[in-house]
Amino acid sequence: MKHQYTMKTSKYKPPKNPTRDRAMQLCADVEKRRADISMNWGETRFNCLLDDDLKNRLIVMRNKFEAVKAGVNYLATIEMAEGMLRGYEQCEDNAKQRGHQELNGDIWSYHYKRTDTRFLLVKDDHFYRKAVAMAKNESPPPVVMSLVEILRLIPADNWVFINTIKAEFPGSEVIEPTTQQDIDDQGPISSFTA
Repeated sequence: MKHQYTMKTSKYKPPKNPTRDRAMQLCADVEKRRADISMNWGETRFNCLLDDDLKNRLIVMRNKFEAVKAGVNYLATIEMAEGMLRGYEQCEDNAKQRGHQELNGDIWSYHYKRTDTRFLLVKDDHFYRKAVAMAKNESPPPVVMSLVEILRLIPADNWVFINTIKAEFPGSEVIEPTTQQDIDDQGPISSFTA
């Protein structure tokens, strides 16, 4: 009588590391909190709303957090992540105490890096006055513009061109104009991407 033996194979499972798991979860919590702040206050606007000392401490802490997060010292990562969460809470309280308001879906914050200009963009003209009041309380004050104002800047004959391109190439988007430096470095670049 022949016996067949089968060997049961299983996938290797690394041992559990609760410290690592906690560090990873806290890092995810910090990133979620950062994203929430960007949505509620504006990504580049938030730092401008804080008093200078707190803003500098946040920048230093964020740099330290990024450095620790890249390593494998999970206890240090936990400590820095918990500090970042407390720091974000303190910064948000500071912005509110200084009289600043969160953005809503009708007022957006945008930083145009090419000219280093900060904007408060107003979707609906009904919120224009509120955005102007918010801008007066910020340092440096951002430029307030409505979408209607931006659309007025596009010449009428360009609308025909833009609409034709978008109809021919669905999903295409208008990008930054090509600078002379871009042409010198890379050659001509199309203003539209497909």
